[in-house]
Amino acid sequence: MNCKRVLKADQQASARPMHATSVEGVDDMIQLGDLSEAGLLRNLLVRHRKGLIYTYTGSVLVAVNPYKDLPLYTQEQVKLYHGQKLGELPPHVFAIADTCYYNLKRYDTDQCCIISGESGAGKTESSKLILQYLAAISGRRSNLEQQILESNPILEAFGNAKTIRNDNSSRFGKYLEISFNQDGAIEGARVEQYLLEKCRVCHQAEAERNFHIFYCMLAGLTAEQKKKLSLKDAKAYKFLTRGGSIVCNGRDDAKDFGRIGSALKVLTFRESQSWEIYKLLAAILHLGNISFEETSQNNMDSSNVCSSEHFSLASSMLEVTDVLEKSMTQRSFLTNRETVTKPLNKEQAADCRDALVKAVYNKMFLWIVGKINGIIGKAVKEDSGSSHRSIGLLDIFGFENFLINSFEQLCINLANEKLQQFFVVNIFELEQKEYLRQGVVWDNITFSDNKPTLELLVSKPCNLLAMIDEESQFPKGTDSTMLYKMNQQHKENKGYVSSKNEHDSQFGIKHFAGQVFYDSNGFLEKNRDAISSNIIMMISISKNKLLHDIFKSELSNKGAMGDKKQMPTLSGQFRRSLESLMKALDACQPFFIRCFKPNKDKNSEGFDRELCMVQLRYSGMMDTVRIRKLGFPIRHTFKDFMFRYRVLLNTAVCDPKKQESDGACCQAICTALIRGKDQWKVGKSKLFLKVRQRHTTEEVEEKEKKKKKKEEEEEEEPFKEDKEFSFQKFCSLHFQGDASHTHISQRLREPLLAHQDERDSLVNVKWMFQPEDAREEDVLIGEGPTLDRPLTPLEKLHIIVGYGLSRPGIRDEIFCQILKQLMGNGDKEVCLRGWTLLSMCLSSFPPSQILIKYLENFLRRGPKGYAAYCADRLRRTVANGEREEVPCEMELQATESKKPMDVTVSLMDGRKFTLQVDAACTSGEVLREVAQKINLTDTYGFSLYISIMEKRWSLGSSGKHVMDSVSQCEHAVRQQGSEESRAPWQLWVRKEMFTPWHDCAVDPVSTELIYRQVLLGLKAEEYVCDKVKKRLKGKHLLPGPPLPLSRFALAINSTGVSFMDGKDTKLLEIPNVELTGPPPPTRTAGKDLNRVGATQLAFRERLWVTSKEPLKQPLLRTLTNNSELSTIACNAFYMGDYPIKHARSPMELTDQIFGPATQHPALQDEIYCQIMKQMTNNRNRVSMELGWQLLWLCTGLFPPSNSLAKHAHRFLKSRPRDPLASDCLKRLQNILRSPRQHPPHYAEVDAIHRNSTQIYHKVTFPNEADELFEVTSTTTIRDLCSTIATQLNLSSPDGYGLFMKTAVKVSVRALSVVLGDILKHVDFPATPSAFLVFFMRKLWFNVIPGRDLTADLTFHYPQEMPRYLRGYHNCSREDMIELAALLFRIQTDSDRSQFVMIPRMLKELVPDDQIDLMSSDEWKKNIISSYNQQMGITADEARVNFLKVISSWPTFGCTFFEVKQTCEPSYPTNMRIAISKVGVSFIDPKTKELLVMHPFGKITDWQTDNHHFHMSIGGLVQGTFSCETPLVNTGGDTLISY
Repeated sequence: MNCKRVLKADQQASARPMHATSVEGVDDMIQLGDLSEAGLLRNLLVRHRKGLIYTYTGSVLVAVNPYKDLPLYTQEQVKLYHGQKLGELPPHVFAIADTCYYNLKRYDTDQCCIISGESGAGKTESSKLILQYLAAISGRRSNLEQQILESNPILEAFGNAKTIRNDNSSRFGKYLEISFNQDGAIEGARVEQYLLEKCRVCHQAEAERNFHIFYCMLAGLTAEQKKKLSLKDAKAYKFLTRGGSIVCNGRDDAKDFGRIGSALKVLTFRESQSWEIYKLLAAILHLGNISFEETSQNNMDSSNVCSSEHFSLASSMLEVTDVLEKSMTQRSFLTNRETVTKPLNKEQAADCRDALVKAVYNKMFLWIVGKINGIIGKAVKEDSGSSHRSIGLLDIFGFENFLINSFEQLCINLANEKLQQFFVVNIFELEQKEYLRQGVVWDNITFSDNKPTLELLVSKPCNLLAMIDEESQFPKGTDSTMLYKMNQQHKENKGYVSSKNEHDSQFGIKHFAGQVFYDSNGFLEKNRDAISSNIIMMISISKNKLLHDIFKSELSNKGAMGDKKQMPTLSGQFRRSLESLMKALDACQPFFIRCFKPNKDKNSEGFDRELCMVQLRYSGMMDTVRIRKLGFPIRHTFKDFMFRYRVLLNTAVCDPKKQESDGACCQAICTALIRGKDQWKVGKSKLFLKVRQRHTTEEVEEKEKKKKKKEEEEEEEPFKEDKEFSFQKFCSLHFQGDASHTHISQRLREPLLAHQDERDSLVNVKWMFQPEDAREEDVLIGEGPTLDRPLTPLEKLHIIVGYGLSRPGIRDEIFCQILKQLMGNGDKEVCLRGWTLLSMCLSSFPPSQILIKYLENFLRRGPKGYAAYCADRLRRTVANGEREEVPCEMELQATESKKPMDVTVSLMDGRKFTLQVDAACTSGEVLREVAQKINLTDTYGFSLYISIMEKRWSLGSSGKHVMDSVSQCEHAVRQQGSEESRAPWQLWVRKEMFTPWHDCAVDPVSTELIYRQVLLGLKAEEYVCDKVKKRLKGKHLLPGPPLPLSRFALAINSTGVSFMDGKDTKLLEIPNVELTGPPPPTRTAGKDLNRVGATQLAFRERLWVTSKEPLKQPLLRTLTNNSELSTIACNAFYMGDYPIKHARSPMELTDQIFGPATQHPALQDEIYCQIMKQMTNNRNRVSMELGWQLLWLCTGLFPPSNSLAKHAHRFLKSRPRDPLASDCLKRLQNILRSPRQHPPHYAEVDAIHRNSTQIYHKVTFPNEADELFEVTSTTTIRDLCSTIATQLNLSSPDGYGLFMKTAVKVSVRALSVVLGDILKHVDFPATPSAFLVFFMRKLWFNVIPGRDLTADLTFHYPQEMPRYLRGYHNCSREDMIELAALLFRIQTDSDRSQFVMIPRMLKELVPDDQIDLMSSDEWKKNIISSYNQQMGITADEARVNFLKVISSWPTFGCTFFEVKQTCEPSYPTNMRIAISKVGVSFIDPKTKELLVMHPFGKITDWQTDNHHFHMSIGGLVQGTFSCETPLVNTGGDTLISY
């Protein structure tokens, strides 16, 4: 029915046409033509009807509660608003969050967001959305962001409740301060809480509920848990039914409880701690059901607790069985140093019980907040010296005005008055004062100021809260006396409404949001907030640990409980908290969000004009619109403005170099740039702009900078695209599916090109285009980065280029994905990263012949600077061949600057030359350029060498890539914990091959270089040897003729080896010798070690000999100041040379000697020195044998330091007779690659104890076969896997892994870990017989039954068959019959006579849970029938056929885990998780139905702790799944590997 309103004559006369902006509404109310209250209200109404809940008022956001879920907070919305200026996109809470983040990073200032509004206006939701947005854009730092997000459901559960106005009303104030590091990543957070409404635990108003946690706990605990706590449904408890509302529509208490439990686990609350919390909550509920009966004691009213089950249960849970009743029915107090006990009547006892309950709940809430802060604020606290900036989110209780308002409402409304004053000061007062100071012409705007109200409440002498505090200190003070004094003092105040008469207990205050009447009854008791000494005494003798923890401060001060003056009042504490909050806000740049309630009925369609008008008025929106429209909120000092926008200055108009003032130059910029003088003002030292002009100046600045940069770049001829070889054409010819040639924002769901190898199909380079602080996605599923920090640009490049170098089949896929991401991508920063990646890949490996023409054509269209650079990289790589190593740091820096690299090459005559090289440069090219510079013509035999840290090796003189060797040097430095850029490598040109020539005058340059090289070699004693009694023949040592001199020169050339004296007399000549290295000098270890003092020995040289006495102090001076390490070093000194008190096994001794050194690197040189000391001048054969064994073990654990290394080498080379010396030298070289983390394991010690250097370990396979494999001390899991795969003739070792099986568990090991460390970790203190090493398939990529018979029979069948019989797969009856026939053939080796045994063999033929599907006779009949159809196949063929059948199932190759979960009520408690190559599946174990499958791309994070596994799924508003399983580590490893 359409109704038309008829206007009266006077109304028609005053009516005017609606302004155009009010018809459809505007995003920013400053743009309204009708700046009246009706105009503002109409704008909100129009937008509300359109579903537009956000509206700007300048930089203030108005948010109208929609009372329904809206699709406004997706990951796409996050990307849309990230990096956009405020006002460029439609109003959104994300825009405010992004502006806060932008200002924090750009201006290095703290930010805060004050979210205000009535209860139920949506403040909490706005706060959560801002937090989620900041977590999404700031870059991930392990699981910290998730922990901060997960603190919300915990705090909401314990601090929020259903009220008549809001189903999720915050009953406490919260200020969340999020800290960021200098890179803009979240470093931590801290929660400050204000005034929890603890009285809600005992009393709720009509239609309201208690705190959420009580209802969630009762709905979410299992029946067994509720039985332990003797809990029933919510309706059974008085504390939960006093409001008459148990159910909250729109909330699922059971589901919420699951999320609370999950959040507690994410925040590392132990299960025992969670259970203790539930115990206290249960005790509170039982206490609420206790009743009291009246009695009389000494003619005084007293009371007793009525006998009930609830009382005994509460006593048991609080663990105060004997004293609980007395603490509630008596009160003790101190008078004249004597304790007096007074009995309490029935009502007083109930009040005492309520006080206990409120105190316990409040203290528990504070304890939970403290625990949360300890987790999410840990990093900031530990890194307190670093510079942090913060964004604060204030979500505090809204203005409240109920039928009955008590002391809590007074405090809440005081907080809102303070926030309103903060808003007024920032929006109006400070702004207008600034105009006055700067001399800007301005007509002051009158605005509503609430200063008088604040003066009444807290500022003036005898203010209300001061009077309440004063009356609380008087023992005889009552609510009536307090109210009488307040009326007398403030009855003349316009903001105070006195009581109507002496019997009226109410008084009123005229707040900024309206007049509120408060009931003074209970004011003093609530303000005193005292816990009686009886209750503190009861808690002190309780055995409940959590109860003691939460009352820790009260228990430590229980002696002062009787001193009233030392007890702070609640209002005093609250005022101090408010002052602290306001100081924090004053130090920040504030943003304001004004939340509005459209109606009181929580109706998504309703818009109550009157209610919204009231909110508009008291929120100051009308005045805000006026001052924002007329004012100049953007301001810069002249100096800052010139610094930022000088690029826009026309120096012909104003030139600062000619002494013209900054103010004049700023005015010149604005005059030229901004139209309209009313859009900007010039003050005394500042420039003032309208909001819209900030965007104008920034946009023009950016355009001008681009223009100037473009003019500075060299002009190049534009290339026309060759359509025959366009990338779009290549896409249409070769891309799979409907993949386009242009860039997409989502992750690729399938590869662009077809691949035979599944691993090649999973490459994804999109993550390389993300900022450094962005969260990395896996490059290859199963082989992506799993670090607890963001990867560096170099590490990202190593991963992508590393895959390209190791897998030629993946190269075109990498190039195509990069090209696709560059096509049509408007993000300049992203494109820059893309072109950098492309150039690095082109510098490392070439594309295939199919792609190269298209790639060359694409490069022609590249941006200036990169087009020619990348084309040259491609040309050079094709010419010189692909690289062997990943790029080095120098290459990345050169690529980013698009400039060649400078390297210094040294000659043997001392000269150095700086050459320009590129990534494809070879040793031959460097040599040719050096030869040209020095006029070297006879280059034969000269090579390029590289040296680092006393190591030197030849790069030859032909095609060896120079940058590959530099990359190796950087890797060596990185292994020692230093930065790549600090690698001290050096290039040399040296003569490597000497051939006879007869005329030195042919090339005097060559002769001079050789001469200088020989001289330097002689000085360095490279050719000088001590007397030799043996000679070389081939590689064997044989007796030879003695030499007459003790010192001689060794001459090596193309004809042989000659021994010369100092006068060029040939002592001995050996032709055609095969030389492996120069004979070592035979110096004593003492001289070598003391020669340069590198190892800082604590003893003189004369003491560097063997000793039979224990050490009194360490050998190294560096340890003498560390008492702990000194003691450990002395205890390690043993080689069988002195007696010990207790006999020890070899394992115990090696653990004592080497164990501490593996944990304390400072001890490692000490151990080397001790062993070499005992082996110097030691004539005890047994002792020397032990010494060599220990030295052999030591060289396989850790290397000596750089300063000790050369002395250790000389020590070993000087003892060539001992067979272990050469092996120790080899082990020293190998241990540099991967030092050990644990002392030697049993197999190592046992081998050397038997004087064997060969270590063997037995490896078991799934088919129960086993085999011995030789390993070394530095063999990694990857090395052993490769050895096993080669020895078994497997097609590839990829996808296999080593598993350690003990009596307790089976654990999987990472490929990069050294096998010896794993064996030691497992076998200590057990022997090898206590565990088995299994080699099994771990990742099921490229598994096609029949393609690799060895893998099928040894691994695939033995691993899959048990999973099938356990009932993990969902299969049809026909499949089970066919598989049972195949299994029968395998079990009986095709023996038909065994048919009769089929009924007894069913457990070996049919899944456990399917045996009852048919009778045993039916099974037998069907199995025989299927068996007969399989005639003519062998048992091995049956195994392969078995695999072929099950390989078609989606669960083939899955790793299954039986888990227990409570976080998702729609899933069964006992569930099965299956991890496969495509993702993680949740399966109902009873029905075997797939509940959900989460692809790896949707899994954003996971954690493991104890037996719990947590997984975050989704985008911005993430869901967290938590479960419990004893195989949590195996599950986490499998997920990471995939």
